[in-house]
Amino acid sequence: LKMRVARGTASFLGRHGLSGSLAHVRAAAGHRFFSARPARDPYEVLGVSRQANDAEIKGRFRELAKKHHPDLNPNDKEAQLRMSEVTSAYDLLTDPHKRRKYDDQYGGAASAGDAYSQSSSSAWADPSQMYSEFRDVFGKGSFGRMGNPSMRTAATQNTRGEDVSASLELEFMDAMNGGSHDLQLSIRDTCGTCRGSGSRPGTATSTCPQCRGTGAMKVDRGITTYGLPCNRCHGSGQVLDHPCGGCKGEGVVSRNKTVSVRVPAGIKTGMELQLQGQGHAGIRGGRAGHLFVTVKVHGHDDFRHIDDDVHRDVWLSLKQILMGGQVTIDTLHGPTSISLPPSTEPGSTRVLQGKGPPRVSRSGNGNFVAHFLLRPPRSLTPRQIQLIEEFDEIERQQEQSGRGRRADQSM
Repeated sequence: LKMRVARGTASFLGRHGLSGSLAHVRAAAGHRFFSARPARDPYEVLGVSRQANDAEIKGRFRELAKKHHPDLNPNDKEAQLRMSEVTSAYDLLTDPHKRRKYDDQYGGAASAGDAYSQSSSSAWADPSQMYSEFRDVFGKGSFGRMGNPSMRTAATQNTRGEDVSASLELEFMDAMNGGSHDLQLSIRDTCGTCRGSGSRPGTATSTCPQCRGTGAMKVDRGITTYGLPCNRCHGSGQVLDHPCGGCKGEGVVSRNKTVSVRVPAGIKTGMELQLQGQGHAGIRGGRAGHLFVTVKVHGHDDFRHIDDDVHRDVWLSLKQILMGGQVTIDTLHGPTSISLPPSTEPGSTRVLQGKGPPRVSRSGNGNFVAHFLLRPPRSLTPRQIQLIEEFDEIERQQEQSGRGRRADQSM
């Protein structure tokens, strides 16, 4: 069938004077179709060098996927074609075996386009395969199609489970010290009766009589052939003649589950933890989804977590400000004594290197930053007022004496 479509497309292009290689299989918006757009080298498609590592390829795919994803461009057919092309290139370059074979056989740029065309057109692409890439690259399904039940069942019989999002609230010191915390979740787990098969024990699935096990219904539209998911088996190619009574053929059941979350020391509000395989169970033997935990850290009366450092205000008396001396400060790791110089400026800071919380994103600890503030007395006794006035008078006389000496020196 593909050869017949390709020959018809080639004839059409020849009559209209168009050029370009054919047979790029495209998958977008829940259907599959052939395109007459020129096939390109996968490195060129992603815009990476042939020496690019997996992180560079994944980062570039992330950028292009956000730009061309069909859900973000619902009426743009060009974006759908581009998204399929990007996904095919990403699939080839992130598979070590495929990439090595491709590089060994077609390392030169001259034959790269033809090789990519052949590798991309070898089979009909499944739309769920394209969207499943986003779960692995972006971490969790953030596009509408990924949460659509019909799309989830339109791929294969064993479908990856959905991701689960949860929140975890922590006290400030618990976040600074890290540790394990339990989360209570309601998830879909593998059915114990049918062990995830969806079939009643002792029975099995059978080939869909409507699509004959292909999972797709092919429709001819002139020179183009569309592949639509079978409406009987929803694209799986199999039907359940005797669904399991415990899970109604889904292979999963809802239950409560306690998950232990290991929190790294120094974590901050807004950070997200990923627990692989702790999400909803896969459909009929598919991999389980992931659990994403968003952290919220409660505030503290004394400490403030800013970037990698912890700050706190240290209130000093008038004597400490003017005369200095030893001051004891409560840090995250206990009391610490520091020496203050005379005439310490209110509002000045002292940085204690490495005395802050552990850094989550890199090694080592942050700093502890002490902010020195003057604590004025709430009320003054007559004696205190008298001493302050005497102090102010002495200051005034010293200032006048200093101005006189400077005037004599300038004459």
